Amino acid sequence: MTFATSQGDASPAALRAALDSVFASPAYRWAETPTPVRLMREWWQRLTDWLEGLRAGNPAAFRLLVIALLVALILVLAHGAWVVWQAVRSGSAPEDDTPRPALREERDAAWYLRQADRAAAAGRTGEALQLAFVGLALLLERQGLLRYHASKTPAECAREARLAGVDRERLRALVGTLYAHVFGGRPCGADDYRRWREEIARPWHAPAH
Repeated sequence: MTFATSQGDASPAALRAALDSVFASPAYRWAETPTPVRLMREWWQRLTDWLEGLRAGNPAAFRLLVIALLVALILVLAHGAWVVWQAVRSGSAPEDDTPRPALREERDAAWYLRQADRAAAAGRTGEALQLAFVGLALLLERQGLLRYHASKTPAECAREARLAGVDRERLRALVGTLYAHVFGGRPCGADDYRRWREEIARPWHAPAH
């Protein structure tokens, strides 16, 4: 680097000011950046450069990537909401003044379906759909078509159920409707619940061997 100064400016103060301005540039900042921070900065810079290149070079692929990320985020949020709902429901026991029987009522598929119908009759159709799905999952487990656990989401149950092709698609459609009403904000009236409940009541078949 060459410094050009006129004869009138070649004073020690002017020279010191020129040197200070040069050594203040980023190239002369010798403080060492921690390795993890440096790697994260480099990774983030490469990622942003790649996204910018993708957006400029292939806008259609960029839009598909954004849509896929949004769908993944919605599924993660739905999974978290389902797990929280299961934990809250299992941890809260009904409190009343009536003496409890010595033997606890078995919470099988029929029990969950009865509770679902009661919730729907009281206008709590979102809760009714979730209770009815637990009843369906227990029913499929009893038939040997699914290994159910309370931590599994409806989407996981639909993927793992051993059903014939038509019944598998029916179960996926039921799960999609449940998510749309419970987590997607779609209104669910009494007729919607009745149709959904009728689909559950139809027979379920294992795949042909």
